[in-house]
Amino acid sequence: MKHWLGGLCLALTLAACSETHPLTAARAACENADSEAEARISACTRLIETGDLDAAGRAAAFAHRGSALQEGGDAQAAMADFNAALDLDAGNWRAVLGRAGVLIASGQLDAAEPLVRQLIEAGEHVAAAHQLDGDIALQRSDFIAAIAAYDRSLAADGRNGLAMSSRARAKQASGDQAGALADYDAALALNSQLSPAYAGRCWIRALQREGDLAAARSDAEEAARLDPRNTYGQLCRGLLQLRAGEWEGARLSYEAVLEVESGNPQALFGRGIARRRAGDSAGREDMNLARDFDNHISERFNEMGVRSY
Repeated sequence: MKHWLGGLCLALTLAACSETHPLTAARAACENADSEAEARISACTRLIETGDLDAAGRAAAFAHRGSALQEGGDAQAAMADFNAALDLDAGNWRAVLGRAGVLIASGQLDAAEPLVRQLIEAGEHVAAAHQLDGDIALQRSDFIAAIAAYDRSLAADGRNGLAMSSRARAKQASGDQAGALADYDAALALNSQLSPAYAGRCWIRALQREGDLAAARSDAEEAARLDPRNTYGQLCRGLLQLRAGEWEGARLSYEAVLEVESGNPQALFGRGIARRRAGDSAGREDMNLARDFDNHISERFNEMGVRSY
């Protein structure tokens, strides 16, 4: 009896040690996708620096830290971690997924495509892989293929709000405004923190003949609040501010776009209008530079309800 109790106490003690061991706690924190990116980065770094992990464990820690860095907007550091993970373990699918995502975000579609195909064929991260497949098609302006890929992503995970929002963007670009609006609404019902969905819905409302401009403005503000670097949302906010005669606000919105995309012709032209209307004649330089990128930019602003002269 004493022997049995002693064994039970030892087992309980080992279990307690396992639960409270710093390495175990760090691993759980590193892999917790629901926690803040900074907390995950810190936990994964502790794991990597311990030196107590085998190759697969280090690869997993690098891949999880890469995902957190990617979420935090540090694409360069994220790619370095994904590459480190794959050097240690070529079959780390999280790193493959992350690497493909960074490549797509930077426009390197041809480099990303084989990685996406690899994920789909392996049946790994299926919903996310089909979503990335849609992102590639969307960037290539193949809207039919993009919608089909997003459909496959949603078939794998019907609660993938980002795929729903991306499908809305593809429908919007193909001219299906009603379908896009329904998808944006559905995406935000799934995840109210989706800046791209607010931005896309803003544009639909802003450009409708009898659109709800107050609702469009609310969408633009929410898109910018959630992600100040969301250029699509900032452009919509800038347009609405120009329409309202808010020259300083419009200038700031367009400058937020230019910090991300320095040659964006819509942002340059919009900032030029805002500067000129506020009395700064140098705004003409912005407008002329925008015309160098797009010689139809003035007509586009007129079509969107903004006089450019």
